[in-house]
Amino acid sequence: MPIDYRYHIGSFVAIFVALLLGILIGIGIAPSPDEFEWRVADLKSQFREVEEAKEEDLRLLQEENRSYDMLARETVAAIVTGRLADRRVAVVLNHSFGGDTFPDKLRAVLKQAGATVTSMTVVTRDFVTLPKPIRDKVAERLSLYPPPGVHFRTLIARAVAEHLAQGDPALIRDLHASGLLRSGADSDYTLKPDAVLFVGGMDAPSDAAPERIDLPMIQQLTELGVRVVGCEAQNAGVSCIPIYKAAGAPTVDDADTAAGRLAVVLALAGADGHFGVKDSADSFLPEIPPSAGR
Repeated sequence: MPIDYRYHIGSFVAIFVALLLGILIGIGIAPSPDEFEWRVADLKSQFREVEEAKEEDLRLLQEENRSYDMLARETVAAIVTGRLADRRVAVVLNHSFGGDTFPDKLRAVLKQAGATVTSMTVVTRDFVTLPKPIRDKVAERLSLYPPPGVHFRTLIARAVAEHLAQGDPALIRDLHASGLLRSGADSDYTLKPDAVLFVGGMDAPSDAAPERIDLPMIQQLTELGVRVVGCEAQNAGVSCIPIYKAAGAPTVDDADTAAGRLAVVLALAGADGHFGVKDSADSFLPEIPPSAGR
């Protein structure tokens, strides 16, 4: 059948006419250059107004947040004062926190509660990794040789816990000299602690060895009648709370917050349970008993 070119020519003409009409209509409704500039200026003005409103909202929120922070600090200070009077508390950091002020804030709230912080002990990287040369040196120097089935870290950890509980500084000083532990300048290991606060929660699994170090220490301290509490920061990359719970210790998973520090003090004072904001917590805070004299 011959091709009817008239049909195709007609289709092309129709498409061309439609495009032409669209262009003409578009030109007709398009704003003039002056009107276009006015609309752009108006949009810019609206954008500035929205940005200024957002900045004002942010400023008000920041002021409100500062007020809440001040209220939280003063409230916590009022509640914790005297809660740990005449109590001795040792602090064990299961890894180095570097320049993080988190451990210092915990120490401050313990002192605010009336506690004597007997020592601050840091588990070093060498204790966590325990390279063979260091392991052999420590074993020979301290005559510590694990029996079959017992890891060397576990053996040292239990020994450290025992000497810490008994107020015997000899082993801890030796491990300090060997580079496995680091101690705060004012640590006094001759003082027997009533409680030990473990501070965990690391950025990566390789930063600490809670199963090999924290767990046997907590178990040994508990067997010796020393109260143990485990805590970490809310934003900890790797949580130690499950291990502390497995050891039977009360825990606080947001100890870097005002509420968390309050929970730490109450737990050291005798509150049992698991507190904080993570799924591992039973409740946000312990029940707050009346302080002495009220």
